Amino acid sequence: MKQTMTDIMTQIMPFMTPLAYVGAAVLGIGVLAWLLWIFSGWCTWLLRLTGRLLILIGLVFLASQAAAVFLQLPQELDLGAVAMFGFKTQPFWVVGLIFFIPGFVLRIFGAFRPTH
Repeated sequence: MKQTMTDIMTQIMPFMTPLAYVGAAVLGIGVLAWLLWIFSGWCTWLLRLTGRLLILIGLVFLASQAAAVFLQLPQELDLGAVAMFGFKTQPFWVVGLIFFIPGFVLRIFGAFRPTH
């Protein structure tokens, strides 16, 4: 069982960095939707959608952290392509919280107004 989980984790690892980039794009769309919601009252559905997606992406990273701790595998996301910003690797739980908390906030803002 542990060997199967290790194999799954090693197969999933190459997709974690693109998933982080997708999460960053969804976060950017969510922030734009939040700004539109503040100034016009529209885009409630987009706030809810991006909030849900960010919560799911954050939960994937948090679950990956838990699985990596259990399997004693490296628990960091390699961000070598963006090393010019001063960081190269980040733990999965940090990346997960970066997506989970704003997703939760966007989801709450999306619940303030009905969509009808």
